[in-house]
Amino acid sequence: MQIKAVAFDLDGTLYLSGKPYPKAVETVQKVAEKVPVYYMSNNTSKSLVFYTNRLLRMGLPIQSKDRILSAMTFALSEIHKKGIKNIYLFANPEVVEWFAAEDPSLDLHAPMDKTELVLVAYHSSFNYRELCEVAWRLERGADFWVTHADFVCPDELGPVPDIGSFMAMFKSATGREPSRIFGKPNPEMLSPIMDHLPPEQILFVGDRLYTDFELAQRAGCHFALVLCGETKYRDVQRLARQPDIIAEQVSDIDFDKLIL
Repeated sequence: MQIKAVAFDLDGTLYLSGKPYPKAVETVQKVAEKVPVYYMSNNTSKSLVFYTNRLLRMGLPIQSKDRILSAMTFALSEIHKKGIKNIYLFANPEVVEWFAAEDPSLDLHAPMDKTELVLVAYHSSFNYRELCEVAWRLERGADFWVTHADFVCPDELGPVPDIGSFMAMFKSATGREPSRIFGKPNPEMLSPIMDHLPPEQILFVGDRLYTDFELAQRAGCHFALVLCGETKYRDVQRLARQPDIIAEQVSDIDFDKLIL
């Protein structure tokens, strides 16, 4: 391998419930001294401002503002391309505030009869009425996008339901499935890196097979699997194709041999 950029997943890879894994920060700092470092997460429960501040507080290097690759920015870009203005955004309040600040022209709680798009983010503070508002709009034909499709989100007490679980609920209630899924394993999440480098010079480090490893395979980049998050070694043994690297945690990866 001749790696010239490294992208790290966040939850379950560099930290869990906001607590960094042992030596993860120091490892990323050393990598950032040699090559560009990017961060990627499907977790859209918080705004990009929150994640930027969290990484900086931990001591993780952010070399420029475009180094955090988020499904939220990807979704907003597509909203602009489509010229959509009337949206029902199912998301935590701070995520709604972020979208509103990025584009004040958007109606993010559009009336039912005017809603063009239902956009579902990882909403961890919803009430039952909000679920109904989504279902009613889907029944009336509004387009349906989700920021990502993870079934669960890692937590120190155990996995908790994520958007993939919400999708199953809405399909059961309305028969609808999303027409767009923006986060991993969508290889377009790596576009900001692949605009500058071929995939064989990119290493993605993550903890999930059905999002992280799948994205790497679709994009054609190298993949390092860490076993400190969702995936366990017994899961890897069942794979027809193995990740390029398997390590207990990020600090166990020998980046010096990978980066020339």
